[in-house]
Amino acid sequence: MFSKALFYVLFATFLHILLINTGLFDHVTTELGYEMYAEKVNSVPFLPFPMPFNTLINLGYTIAGAVWLPTFKQTNDFWGESFCWYSIVYSGIQLARIVYQTQRTAVLDQWITTTIFCHVTVWVTSLPSGGVVTNFVRSIYRPVVLLVSFLSYFLSIYSEIGFDIALAVHMVVAVRAGYEAHLARGNSQSKAVFGKACVCSVGFVVLKLADLPLRDFWTPNCLSGHFLSKICDVGQIYYAAELVYVLNKNLEQFRRNFSD
Repeated sequence: MFSKALFYVLFATFLHILLINTGLFDHVTTELGYEMYAEKVNSVPFLPFPMPFNTLINLGYTIAGAVWLPTFKQTNDFWGESFCWYSIVYSGIQLARIVYQTQRTAVLDQWITTTIFCHVTVWVTSLPSGGVVTNFVRSIYRPVVLLVSFLSYFLSIYSEIGFDIALAVHMVVAVRAGYEAHLARGNSQSKAVFGKACVCSVGFVVLKLADLPLRDFWTPNCLSGHFLSKICDVGQIYYAAELVYVLNKNLEQFRRNFSD
């Protein structure tokens, strides 16, 4: 049976692509060209990819999504399924950006990145918890939250740092929502998972920014800052899913204890 979550993700991604292909974002700031990466081009001659390590690491998104997809599918968790499908689809988007180095694949990569963080927030705030971010998000009709996130990328048209601003806000809100969920139903296990997710988030940002500066001090070509940031990015996805899984387990245990 065709998954509603998969249809939703494919439709939303198609909508992004449709708008991008109008040319509306052809002049927004993106990083294009292999000179923007520390990894040397054709560093592994027998592989058909220009940057094999930065190319193949994108399979990690597929693995992370595929690992958790059966779990959330079994529990009929729409937002969990959607998150996993987004991770799998994002794998192909990242791959296209690295291989083709075009403006439109770069824009799609940026836009879907903010979309995924928005889905983390929507997903986590659907759990029984409270807090400033959680209560605020819940006070808004969920499609409106998704629409605001969708429109936030339009900041990139008006400012060179528009995407950076949108992404920073998405990340901070998602982390805060996760923290509030942990406070409400967490334990030592969720604390450890949340900590790992936060470390990965910091690593994702710092290592990506340090990609070119690290090149002068870092010998292994395969371990470029961008490559390591992608490992952290995959880690974010994996641990975000694990956090929700652990919190759901805690909630089930609480309900069982309460009923007894």
